[in-house]
Amino acid sequence: MKLNRLTRVLLLCPLLLLLLQTSVWAQSKTVTGTVTDDKGAALQGVSVLVKGTNIGTQTDVSGNFSLAVPETATTLTFSYVGFVPQDINIEGKNSVNVSLVTQGQTNLNEVVVIGYGTARKKDVTGSVASVTSKNFNQGVIAAPDQLFQNKVAGLEVTANSGQPGAATTIKIRGNNSIRTANNPLYVVDGVPLDGRTAKPSLDLGTAGLGFGTTPESNPLLYINPNDIAQIDVLKDASSAAIYGSRGANGVIVITTKKGTSGPTKLEVGTNFGAFAGYMKKYDILSASQFRNALKTYQLDTLSGNTNPYDAGSSVDALKAITSNDLTQNYSLAFSGGNETGKFRASFLGSKTAGFLKKTSLDKYLANLGGTYKFLDKRLTLDFNLIAGHTTENMSLISNTPGAGGALISWALNWNPTSPFYDENGQFNNTVANNYAIPNPLAVIDAYSDVADVNTFLGNVSASLELAKGLTYKFLYAVNHGAGTRKTNIEGWVAGIQGLSGSGFAAISNAALTSQTFTHTLNYNTNLTSNLRFDAVAGYEYWKSSYENSSLAAKGFNTNLVQATRTDVKYTSFMQNASTQFPLTYSSDPNTEIQSVFGRVNFNLSDKYYLTGTLRADGSNKFGKNNRYGYFPSVGAKWNISNEGFLKGSSTFTNLSLRASWGITGNQEFPSGASLEQISSSQYNSVSQTNVANPDLKWEKTTSVNIGLDFGLFKNVSGSIDYYHKNTTDLLFQSTAIQPAPASIYFINLPADLINSGVEFGINATLASQKQFTWDAGFNIAYNKNMLKHFNQAPILTGTINGNGLSDVFAQRITNNQPVDVFYLKPFRGFDQSGNQIVGDTAFYTGDPNPHVIAGFSSTLRYNKFSLTFNLGGAFGYQIYNNTLNGVTNIYQFGKGQNVSNSVLGTGEGVSSGAIASDRYLESGNYIKLRNATLNYAVGDVGTYIKNLNVFVGGTNLFVITKYTGFDPEVNTDKSNNNYPSRSIEYLPYPTPRIITFGLNFGL
Repeated sequence: MKLNRLTRVLLLCPLLLLLLQTSVWAQSKTVTGTVTDDKGAALQGVSVLVKGTNIGTQTDVSGNFSLAVPETATTLTFSYVGFVPQDINIEGKNSVNVSLVTQGQTNLNEVVVIGYGTARKKDVTGSVASVTSKNFNQGVIAAPDQLFQNKVAGLEVTANSGQPGAATTIKIRGNNSIRTANNPLYVVDGVPLDGRTAKPSLDLGTAGLGFGTTPESNPLLYINPNDIAQIDVLKDASSAAIYGSRGANGVIVITTKKGTSGPTKLEVGTNFGAFAGYMKKYDILSASQFRNALKTYQLDTLSGNTNPYDAGSSVDALKAITSNDLTQNYSLAFSGGNETGKFRASFLGSKTAGFLKKTSLDKYLANLGGTYKFLDKRLTLDFNLIAGHTTENMSLISNTPGAGGALISWALNWNPTSPFYDENGQFNNTVANNYAIPNPLAVIDAYSDVADVNTFLGNVSASLELAKGLTYKFLYAVNHGAGTRKTNIEGWVAGIQGLSGSGFAAISNAALTSQTFTHTLNYNTNLTSNLRFDAVAGYEYWKSSYENSSLAAKGFNTNLVQATRTDVKYTSFMQNASTQFPLTYSSDPNTEIQSVFGRVNFNLSDKYYLTGTLRADGSNKFGKNNRYGYFPSVGAKWNISNEGFLKGSSTFTNLSLRASWGITGNQEFPSGASLEQISSSQYNSVSQTNVANPDLKWEKTTSVNIGLDFGLFKNVSGSIDYYHKNTTDLLFQSTAIQPAPASIYFINLPADLINSGVEFGINATLASQKQFTWDAGFNIAYNKNMLKHFNQAPILTGTINGNGLSDVFAQRITNNQPVDVFYLKPFRGFDQSGNQIVGDTAFYTGDPNPHVIAGFSSTLRYNKFSLTFNLGGAFGYQIYNNTLNGVTNIYQFGKGQNVSNSVLGTGEGVSSGAIASDRYLESGNYIKLRNATLNYAVGDVGTYIKNLNVFVGGTNLFVITKYTGFDPEVNTDKSNNNYPSRSIEYLPYPTPRIITFGLNFGL
């Protein structure tokens, strides 16, 4: 494993802490017993701790425990997730049996993180959803956002690509901006993140290659999913307004695991994943189907009696480009401590194999954290350090390859009768005139694109109790990432215009740094015997910087012939190239935000709750005339179940009505957009690229939320929410009125972007017996998105690529339509010559935004076996199949290339060219079995191995859909001028089906 110096230091830290955690007892006795739930079922893994010490153990699979305790010990504390902790007196006892009481299916006492503090769920007035580690998705998890996919109503998590570690599109309650940045704000252990990644970006359109930009990576790759204890999703203004100008897209709060009191524990886990084919394979012609189609379309005798398109073999290009490599994960965690000092350290080494050959994601992650108390526990010091190294090996897949194509198009179009290798075992590297595409296996071998990124997130905080109920806290955090990317395309591969016989290389670097300083005062007290009051006030300063550079070269004199290749990469001697492209460097102006904020909560008799927040944000992103924005919110809640007429009801265990109103902001647009900016393309050439706007300000979202929380019969809980959001002062990239020194000019538009919808979630225990339990959860959300009072010319986006499809757009952002509405000409069949008939006038023809998203999760337990699975789906939207339109159409068959089965027998002739139309709009509706896991709790093995658990699982096991592409859950980035596209599929990295085997245990 490649471990940097920081990681090696972290490896030593827990060993040192282990040496410090020692206790010597002169005399002891042994206490044994059994722990069950309130139905008599044994509970495994219950923490049993001598109160006030770090002496403890856990129950085994049968709920039994045995613990040596000091003779002076008087109390044992029993605690388990989902149950009320109990203190049991053991004076004069050597055996105790304990029955733990559940906290109730409504989980009203669980703690949620609401921004600069925590609260009991039953005290929250806003719309907050919480997913804890016991409910996370399982399987091959590359990034934290996969853990809660389809777990929260109104939260849409779309995998943009099957590439391990690829970025996802995350939306909370629809589109909140007409610009690309719609992802929520991430907050990790109280630290707001930048939301970007230090992996260098790369445009493979450089040097005329025509491949375009490559997909982005997930910004959370350096966070170990095994370290996450809880994820809270703040959806409405009452919960998110305290994050002010960064809260309009919602907030996702990630809380990592901390050390617990008790003896030092060692947790070990490992799993292995193997590919089981495509989740959904693209339906192209097999060799036999290809030959039959040649006869049908009379292409088998173009040269007399010979068939120029039948090379005599039978190959499957889509199968040939896939890998059989194993995914491997190894995790380790130490934790322990007592009431005055706790620590936890964890490590992860993983290799997530890519479904395509020569692709992978390697991660080496470490986390060290601790909590220590001083001054009679009035002073608390917390620290946490996350350090990660990731290596991404990527394939030649980009967002906007043109007529020349890229890896997936070459695999789809590869003639299935043409062998990949010649008689000498070399790649078949000849390019016939009639089917001139590169050999996809040769491209995989000749292409290398490796990005190494080092990231750390460190924070330290000190909390001091100044007086009873009054606490001051200071937090400092730094998040830094540095990445290097080396890209090589060897010149011996034939068929790639501008590269074959030449070769290309690029070295790119990026750095991203943000810092946070936060001061808060928390106060809580009882104003009267029935009135509870708590408040928080604070000041925060946040700063971020980003830079990216790239150096490219073309025209090398090595690796131009397959037979004489060397292992030396072009990036090792860039100076050898005949053409050196100038170094490109960009540095964003630093972003600085200073804020003051406050929140007050009132709780009257646990019946009536009132919350008010206010945040003032000052940001240098905005014009000097609008430096500050103000973001208020108010929320109220009526706990009806605590009223006299419902108290003690056996039907309603919880019934509460919530309402909130507030304003949040969005400032996710280019840094320096309000300033005059210049750039240089060559020596002594400087030009202005952005016109200053001193009045520029942030987008503002005003939202209303009304919700009902309910609990029924002690085994059913759920919530219903209605919301309405209106985003105004839309940030818009306009064209400056000429004559002007630059064309780009950012302004705020007086338009309204409206999202409204309904969310419903329910959880239930369907069976609860001593040996069998069945829990299930279901959520569904409806959203309607509409742009109103937009008096500008329509914004063109949704670039369509492929042979004959230059300068074509499929989507618009315009008035009285949802964002990214499809705008296409109508398809009207074929004429007598087999050519497409397309209408002259385009029209608004479909919505790319899912109207309904849903999720279903269930866990069944029988004795030591448990089965957990998670289904997800999206409905009421359309996908544009750019792959079918530009790559696998019938025109390619006329050139001897493979095509989709769906284009045969339609009446279309092989001379019919590619035309964008609503012919290529398809229903995106789908239901996907995301993951399923079967566990067997072996229990303790021998003296040392505790709570051994073995499992087998599957990821992306199947999808039910009418969509004809690889995967309906797709969002290839086809944006234009930073205006987003949505639901366009174009040559994506395919989604694999994965089977996983693993085990975990404690020592």
